[in-house]
Parts: sequence; structure tokens; C-alpha cells
Amino acid sequence: MTIALTACQLNGDMTKTQYQVFVNQGDSLPLTKIQTIDGDTINLQNQNKRKLIVLFATWCSDSNRLLRALNTSDFVVDNDIEVVAIAREEDAETVALWRDINEINVPLAIDPNREIYQRFASAGIPRLIMVTKDNRIASMVLAEGYKQLDYIQW
Repeated sequence: MTIALTACQLNGDMTKTQYQVFVNQGDSLPLTKIQTIDGDTINLQNQNKRKLIVLFATWCSDSNRLLRALNTSDFVVDNDIEVVAIAREEDAETVALWRDINEINVPLAIDPNREIYQRFASAGIPRLIMVTKDNRIASMVLAEGYKQLDYIQW
């Protein structure tokens, strides 16, 4: 369990595990909207903004590192980008407490049954999904390790 918490996606020989993915570059975003844990609805079909979707878990050290970095980045204040982070297999109370403790200001949503996550991949977090203004997947990456924001590219 300790290994899983400190290296969310590494196998025993410390190499990245490859997971099956269900979307590819150029595919339409398989979500139209999502409700945050605060009750706000985010329109993911807005053609005036690029989208950055983060699939994460509060217990994952890589996810925590990514969300803390994202929280203080220019991405969250860029009016041209819609950002939302979706917690996989967690409830709103747990995610809200985690947000408050970590002072995260990124909009957060939950995916308690992996229904959203399963539209993108079979396993592996944190995932960054970059979406163009015309709602096409620009790229999706497993953002492990350090300097995770360097993966964000449209």
C-alpha cells in the first residue's frame, strides 16, 4: 500500500506501466458538461475555450503534486482555458476536505463509480487531457513524477 501511495503508477521495476486508452488525438471529447462538488455546472462544449481536464485521486502522491502545481499556475487564471479536475472513485465530502486542507482553487468534480474515467482509460492517474476549442482531444498523458505541467500542450 505504501508503494502505491508514493508511486501511483509505477510497477516493481520502476518503469511506467502502459494502460489501455479509449480516446485518441482528434477524437471528440466524450463529455458535454460536469457538475463540480460546489454545485456549479461546467460546459465542456464551450467553443470559446480550450479545456484542461485532470483525472486524479486525493490519495495519490503524483495527483497531489500535480494539483498543487496546477493550483498556482497560469493555467487556472487563463480566461482562454476551462480547467476541471475529476476525482476518481471518491465522494464529494472527501474531495472537499482534501481541497480545503490543501487550499486547492481548481474546480473539482467527482466520479464515484469511474463512469467518466472509463471513457478515457482503463487505469493510471493522474491523467491530463487537453481539449481544443472545437472539443477535440489534443492529447492525453499520464502525468507522473515531477514537472508535470510541462506535459500540458495543445
